[in-house]
Amino acid sequence: MSLHRDQKILVFGKSGQVAQALSTLSIGARAIFLSKDEVNFESPSQIQNVLDQHSPTHIINCSAYTAVDQAEVEQDKARLLNATAPGVIAQWCAAHQAQLIHYSTDYVFDGAGEQFWKETDRPNPLNWYGQTKYEGELAIQNSGCAHIILRISWVYSYVGTNFVKTMLRLGSQKEELSVINDQVGYPTSALDVARATEKILEVNSQRQSPFRGIYHLSGEPKTTWFEFASEIFRQAREMGYPLTVKNIRPIQTSEYPTRARRPLNSRLDSHKIHSDFGIELPDWKVSLHNCLRKIHQLT
Repeated sequence: MSLHRDQKILVFGKSGQVAQALSTLSIGARAIFLSKDEVNFESPSQIQNVLDQHSPTHIINCSAYTAVDQAEVEQDKARLLNATAPGVIAQWCAAHQAQLIHYSTDYVFDGAGEQFWKETDRPNPLNWYGQTKYEGELAIQNSGCAHIILRISWVYSYVGTNFVKTMLRLGSQKEELSVINDQVGYPTSALDVARATEKILEVNSQRQSPFRGIYHLSGEPKTTWFEFASEIFRQAREMGYPLTVKNIRPIQTSEYPTRARRPLNSRLDSHKIHSDFGIELPDWKVSLHNCLRKIHQLT
């Protein structure tokens, strides 16, 4: 990655899926990664102190409250982490001419219809997690700082808690599973997100007027959770995973009630990021294969 030598990158959310993926790339040797133990996102003053201490020129915020159902209970905490903290970071960036890359979510949309969501479509979150992520977007935009907000969907990795690892665990414990088949979206590898982030930094470092604003970034092609799970098990079996699952039953969202409502349509239109940055993610089945192979190597 070709960045100017005087550029200093600070990454929040060290233990997250995207941050850990970033640490494996060339940016990993250049950036400072901070964990939640090193900076408390529930304390705006501590965030400001850490930023003053490190004086970064670029900030990548991988930190977030992502427990979708629990956010309905811990609403104040979710808002602090997803809205207040990003706003504090953005205000610091605006005051110090620093650039911010922040990750948002498909959950800012209500999932109505079957259209592809564009960056210009009006958000209408169904749950508190989505609401706080949307508020975070607004706080960043209103700060006036130079920013890139990446809306990503269905993120998975060989680390952390995610759908792929959950399916592998359940698939090795049970003979039958029920998986939702009426929510449509794009599985997105954390490693692909990290590579896209690195490309964004590289392209913007070469521009006199860096690109800024909201961008959608997701894997292709569209699928459902049921189809995603089926492909996970198909590939896992080929790799020799010890699976016990024999039958996967497709069910409707209404058959699996959760505290927080989920959007049925999470189709994100990623044409804008391809046009501006030349970024086009690989087929999610290919990225899934690489993820499963990595998990297999680690077990």
